[in-house]
Amino acid sequence: MDTEEQPLSFLSMRILIAAVVGSVSALIVALFNTLLETVIEKTPMLIPSVPFLLPLIGALIVGFAILRWIPESGGEGVPSYILSVNHRQGRLSLPATICKVPATIITLGFYGSGGIVGPLTRICAGFGSSLTGAWLKLLKKDRDEYIRIAAICGVSGAVSAIFHSPLGGGFFAAEILRKDNMRYSDLLPSVLAGGFSVALSSFVLKRNPLLSIETPAARSDTATMLWLPVVALVASLIGIIFIFVFNMVSKRLCRLPGGRPVSALAGGALVSLLWLLNARLVLSTSMPLLNAITAGDIRSVTASYFSGVNMVTLLASAILIKIFATSFTVGSGMSGGFTGPLIVIGTASGALMSALTGAAAGSPAYYSFLACSMAAVLGSAMNIPLAAVMITTAIFGSGYIFPAVIGGIISFIIFKPRTIYEYFGVSDVTAPTAAP
Repeated sequence: MDTEEQPLSFLSMRILIAAVVGSVSALIVALFNTLLETVIEKTPMLIPSVPFLLPLIGALIVGFAILRWIPESGGEGVPSYILSVNHRQGRLSLPATICKVPATIITLGFYGSGGIVGPLTRICAGFGSSLTGAWLKLLKKDRDEYIRIAAICGVSGAVSAIFHSPLGGGFFAAEILRKDNMRYSDLLPSVLAGGFSVALSSFVLKRNPLLSIETPAARSDTATMLWLPVVALVASLIGIIFIFVFNMVSKRLCRLPGGRPVSALAGGALVSLLWLLNARLVLSTSMPLLNAITAGDIRSVTASYFSGVNMVTLLASAILIKIFATSFTVGSGMSGGFTGPLIVIGTASGALMSALTGAAAGSPAYYSFLACSMAAVLGSAMNIPLAAVMITTAIFGSGYIFPAVIGGIISFIIFKPRTIYEYFGVSDVTAPTAAP
């Protein structure tokens, strides 16, 4: 399609696709979250005498009832989005899109460790591209670039609805596609879709963001400013450790005989073992732990899980367990995302640095460390420094943009060549795509 011959028509279609797909994504996120919260609440009642078996049961269901027939419905979600947009003009399998919903809800609802962002980006991108493709086929229009735009808008709509950040969602969808640069032709409809998604989620559906923090007014004292680069470096290194552990675990699990079902079962068994070691708080989406950290009230929530240890040991243990639990779950092929676990790891890293430096929990310095660490972990592991800064700022408030920028910039400068997605066969994220 030659956009120069019909610029008004092309622009109108992009706006329409952004509006429709962004709005549909907000609806999908709301429905998905409601269903997942219900399942997480109800599943411990299924086997109250042996609840530690829940991850194993979830892996059994996902592995043999879903992944055995549609393997693409497992995994993190973002890699298939990157491949589809960069190499297949945004075309994504509709059966895999549909099956990814129960695969994720069962994985996380039965306390496998992971997040919702990755799966929801894949789900919303898949529905957006499939619906747009079907609609344009009826209109007998050239579909390639429009389907690609729809997939990007689906990812932006999902991330924007989760964090209520249209800029964060828009930059996430465009930035993650390419390792070294970003196309404005991807970014503009992406941000627009994020705006429609947040508007519908906030004003019509009355949904709150996934993570909402009441922070004190930021204060720029010299001691905190001097510590921020150190905090960013430590958090970035933890993000790289996550990449290393995930790669190591996933390679070993995927080599097991029997394919995806057996790998999933092995991953579920390892997560069940972590539950037996009293690590339930760090499993599933880890929202109780995340809320405790961001409220500055970690000890009261974690006392029954990790009694008798100091704060530094507690936080270091939580970070390490979350890294391995997520690697066992997603690395085995079950459906779960990286963004949520990385946010948990990032905030825990910030709290760890606060404990080491003597910054009081709940103080402006404490939240500065949390914001810096969150942006740094996201930036180093996923190579999305701009999106990381915007999402972090949306969560902590504009007063904490400077710590977020320090985390995002340092992680990008030092660890730019690395990304978790290179281990999914999508390291060539700079591959050329068809011109719009």
